[in-house]
Amino acid sequence: MNPQNNQEKNEMLMSVVITCYREEKLLNEAVDSVMNQTLLPKEIIIVNDASSHVETNQVCQELEKNSAIRLVWRDENGGPSVARNHGFQIATGEILVPLDADDLLPVNALQLIYNAFAQNPNIGFVYGNYSRQDRSHTLAKIITPGDIALAQTLKAKPFSVSTHWQLLGSGPMRRSLWQTLEGYDPNFGVEDLHDLEFWLRAIAAGVAYSYIPEVIYIWRKYLGGNTQQVTPIAWYRIAKKYFDIYQSVGLQYRAIELILLGAKWNNNSAEVKDYSRQLWQCILAGQFQFSSLIILFIPSCFFNFLIKNRFIKR
Repeated sequence: MNPQNNQEKNEMLMSVVITCYREEKLLNEAVDSVMNQTLLPKEIIIVNDASSHVETNQVCQELEKNSAIRLVWRDENGGPSVARNHGFQIATGEILVPLDADDLLPVNALQLIYNAFAQNPNIGFVYGNYSRQDRSHTLAKIITPGDIALAQTLKAKPFSVSTHWQLLGSGPMRRSLWQTLEGYDPNFGVEDLHDLEFWLRAIAAGVAYSYIPEVIYIWRKYLGGNTQQVTPIAWYRIAKKYFDIYQSVGLQYRAIELILLGAKWNNNSAEVKDYSRQLWQCILAGQFQFSSLIILFIPSCFFNFLIKNRFIKR
């Protein structure tokens, strides 16, 4: 097989799915980052999640003129999980690469992703390093996710109540994995940890994966609105739904911490009383860490002050 045929074979494997809502011209930058890849995908699918944003819709209309792009106009806004599921459902590539409309792919990202899947035919997904820019005027940081075993990533950070979880690059996966897990949970929306919810299920299911020790995603965090909308209730919902997973990896106390934190955020006195009692039982059994004491002893009103003034982040 000659190099040209190899290139054609590679291009038939990957579908890049970009979901958008109100990103305006940032969407053009995301598309350009895909079009300029050293290895092009089979297709680029843009899912417009029933946006009412005039500028974003104008950008989509212009992009729709490009024959290399398939534009999907949703009739009803469903949120990020529903929009991504829609894009993945119509994608025809074996490898699905999600991309938020305000983020970018490094120029060699798809080549690195393809190589990882080609070299490891039994894996369901890959993750890699990513570039994270917190503010427009600051330099980006290269983040190395490290060990993604749930016993490590679901813990609290040292001397903090925030969870150790890291973004998993752009989260490229085989279509078969997305199908097996029945996609992203549509009940987890823009204010929820919808990406994390999916990957928590994948890792808990024992899916094989591979790590790419290079940057495969550029997260311009300061541009995204999702991060600002996430509150402790997002982690509360994760801990409630997947309490059994926390328990299976020896982190029952951590699930109780997160539920108690959410209860304090909601000023739910009945839940605060119940989960304070449960957390005390964990502490007396020697199952706790510094975050347990913070969450247990600081009153609801003080947590609200910290969170609303952004001293506590996800």
